Amino acid sequence: MHYFIFSDEDTTLYQASSSLNSGMDEILEVRKDVSDTGVTVNSSRVLIKFDLTYVSQSVVSGIITSPKYYLNLYDAHPTNLSISQSLYAFPVSQSWVVGEGHSYDSPINKEGASWNFKKGEDDGTLWNPELSASGGSWWVNYASGSLDFIEGFGMTATASNEVQLTIKGTEYNFVATASIDADGTGSIPSDSGVNYYFSTGSSTSDFNSNLVDEINSAALGVTASYSGVTLQLTASTIQTAGLTDISVDTGSSGTYSDILTLAGGGVPYRASQSINQNSTDIRMDVTEIVAAWFSGSIDNEGFIVKRLGNIGNTDKFSDEGNTDRFGNLSFFSSDTHTKYPPTLEVVWDDHKRNIGSLQPITGSDLEDMVIYMKGLRPEYKQKSKARFRVVGRTRFPAKTYSTTPSNLTVKALPSQSYYSITDAETEDVVVPFGSGSILSLDGNGNYFNLWFDGYQPERYYTLRYRVVSGSNTADEIDQYFDEGFTFKVTL
Repeated sequence: MHYFIFSDEDTTLYQASSSLNSGMDEILEVRKDVSDTGVTVNSSRVLIKFDLTYVSQSVVSGIITSPKYYLNLYDAHPTNLSISQSLYAFPVSQSWVVGEGHSYDSPINKEGASWNFKKGEDDGTLWNPELSASGGSWWVNYASGSLDFIEGFGMTATASNEVQLTIKGTEYNFVATASIDADGTGSIPSDSGVNYYFSTGSSTSDFNSNLVDEINSAALGVTASYSGVTLQLTASTIQTAGLTDISVDTGSSGTYSDILTLAGGGVPYRASQSINQNSTDIRMDVTEIVAAWFSGSIDNEGFIVKRLGNIGNTDKFSDEGNTDRFGNLSFFSSDTHTKYPPTLEVVWDDHKRNIGSLQPITGSDLEDMVIYMKGLRPEYKQKSKARFRVVGRTRFPAKTYSTTPSNLTVKALPSQSYYSITDAETEDVVVPFGSGSILSLDGNGNYFNLWFDGYQPERYYTLRYRVVSGSNTADEIDQYFDEGFTFKVTL
């Protein structure tokens, strides 16, 4: 089953105007405007929220089982896109008000979510931490995972026999320096609202006390593993041009391990999708985030959709904060007058198979088969749920003198039989062939169920079928059927 939920609220936050609200715009934008000089960067981000009450209840009751969730955003003519980039979605950690402004209002509407304010300038409640300072506010996942480091380590050896370890992080916009004395003690100070401490069992001999020059552009091999709130960093030999190689090690292993503990930090819940100039519709797997909402680990305050990194972080891997030109992504909002508003797609395998006394379609009947439907109505109400009956039969049934002709006898289609739904006008695929569209089977034949809530009213849809037999064998048959079955969804 594929079930679609339209967004309740969405808006764009524009850095260029810290208090502008655009909650009623028809377009959502993830922009990155870089000045001609390459010095000034202005970005934008999207907030979007869905009412998941019914889905949550259906998961609890067992109607929906083991679902996957996808955030769908539809291309609204992006501009100047680079060849390859990624878009990210994080769960928002604070409540916000969508507002009723437009980006082109003059004077601007300042009531509702903006770059600086969660609920509007008059309310005065700032995002915490402020978006302009740290690049966002989203939930942090304490489960095992991995932390992204922009450049790993940079190291400086000082005249006082002290080695400084600089760590840059993408998610929190921190640059923390660990000052490690020759006796192996040291600390990483609190930075950007996130606390760190550094501990090591190193001895004086682990560091080369003769190096007093700053080491620039150190190529340091780093591996990182994360468990709980402790990050284990392993650094290999530093290779530097024009300077003697420095070995930081624990003896014979050739590696040196430090413990970096993030107090109140961790790996953010997040989802991502790679895009390029030819694929700008977004279908992003956000299952981990939605599952966290349903489990109660975090509250559902919606998604923030943005590029990785944050404002103020100019590192080359901080797509939002650096001066690289990625172009501007545009998507239709919930206020669009097109058929492309954002949706949250819920996908689960709801098929059942009970062949009972039915005979399967096999042999030559399967090789030259036609599909027809029983009881297909021309129209269905948008809030309705319906069952569709599908029957397969041989194209030219053999002549029979039985009172029950063989072409009227219902038989079972193979277990790998699927349906697909497309928009009849545009041929956009609404439901693809896959694990969420397997035909069910009972004593009356094959069928599937549809919930019409997320289908656009006053539009026509086309049903197509795929039947696979002998999968992954030399005798495999993979047939597609487009017999012109259409229906309309009405209000």
